Amino acid sequence: MPEPDPDASAPASPEERGEAMPTPPEGLAKRVWEPLQVQTVYDLERVIDYCDELIEHKERPVSPDEKVGAGEVAVEKPPQNLSREKRRAAKEEFEEMSTEQLKELSDEELTRYGHLQKRKLPCGPGCDGCPHGPYRYTVYRDLRGKVTSRYAGKADGE
Repeated sequence: MPEPDPDASAPASPEERGEAMPTPPEGLAKRVWEPLQVQTVYDLERVIDYCDELIEHKERPVSPDEKVGAGEVAVEKPPQNLSREKRRAAKEEFEEMSTEQLKELSDEELTRYGHLQKRKLPCGPGCDGCPHGPYRYTVYRDLRGKVTSRYAGKADGE
């Protein structure tokens, strides 16, 4: 007769053994972290790989064919080629800047945060001076990965 398995009567899960799970990051929704706690190590590794790919996708630079906003683009300057870490730091810095701070930046400084577009905009029906501008806009990916733009003031000398 085979020997009985000494671990057969041991509790299966860490909770049943009285071990506490790691504390989830502060502010992370329960609907996100709770299902992860029951996954196998193999599945958690696959989740990590997927999360890395998803982050890369959401932080990729805006390509010139991804347009956002109204008006006719008169001039466009591509963003600076930054590493992923520098792009993330620049994005966080950019999101915190006020419009007044953006107006003080040069065109070259704005390309640190995304594409610089100089747009001429229509103001509405009945205007004889349309389009107006050019106005500077920085086109970038927000923290959710959506392409958006921010006004950075009237373009100088044009």
